Amino acid sequence: MGLVTNLQSIRQSVDSKKLKIAVVKAANEDVLKSIKRGIEEDIIEPVLIDDEGKLTGLLKQLSIDLEKVEIIDQADDKKAAEKGVELARDKKVDALMKGFIGTGDILRPVVNKETGIRSSTLLSHVAVIFVPKLNRFVAITDGGMVVEPNKEQLKTIIEHGVEVMKSIDVKEPKAAILSASENVMSKNNASVWASELTEEMRSDDYVVEGPISLDLSLIPDIAEEKNYRGKIQGDADIIVTPDIVSGNSLSKSLTLFGGAEMAGLIIGATVPIILTSRASSSDEKYASILLAQHVMNQKENG
Repeated sequence: MGLVTNLQSIRQSVDSKKLKIAVVKAANEDVLKSIKRGIEEDIIEPVLIDDEGKLTGLLKQLSIDLEKVEIIDQADDKKAAEKGVELARDKKVDALMKGFIGTGDILRPVVNKETGIRSSTLLSHVAVIFVPKLNRFVAITDGGMVVEPNKEQLKTIIEHGVEVMKSIDVKEPKAAILSASENVMSKNNASVWASELTEEMRSDDYVVEGPISLDLSLIPDIAEEKNYRGKIQGDADIIVTPDIVSGNSLSKSLTLFGGAEMAGLIIGATVPIILTSRASSSDEKYASILLAQHVMNQKENG
């Protein structure tokens, strides 16, 4: 089973409500294919923001029932993004989705101090990946938002990762703060912070451990072979990377060369923000919609 199938099976095991979703700059074939699938699965109520004529033409071309969507006619990127944020702020939608628009363009109104919808001191990106070799979900964070997090930002990034993994039924998520070695390197801030956060973030609800290498984090046999004695024994649910480059590279390595599938969300706003690259497939976009639904259900059901 792949990412979508596993996310669907979790959804079927809980009482999930439909996700009302505002799609900013929705007039794109792959975006609308993911929306079509959500309509057919009866899990979303889409609000599509873009040029109405262009949207209507694509909807008809893809055989999407116009009665199943709400269209807001706004072709301008800036105004379309502001409208999506307004809908979220007014609690008229449960999630925002990035369509064919730049990441900066959709996030600018999100973080606006007067009219934005930020609920945390930090927005961070969580990629949930189904890794075939492991046959399970692994979250990687942050490969999409925070360039080089400081210690406090790392703490928030971990908390956001825990929130997402709990939403997909991981009861006590284990977060591994990645480093080249499990030994603290005094000249490397991220390694020192990892050790400090391991002590400071002790909890009955999740595990935080670091510094720890990738192999010890994900491969039980290697943890055993190296006689590693930490709480994480190759069974980490969340990989916390020290910077955006390593997070982004790890995610893309798994998807490009490891046959993995990915869903991506921005966490830290009042609603989850579905954020995938403009080149991502409709399957990846649909998986991200499913993930957003899980996050919203978790928020509402506690």
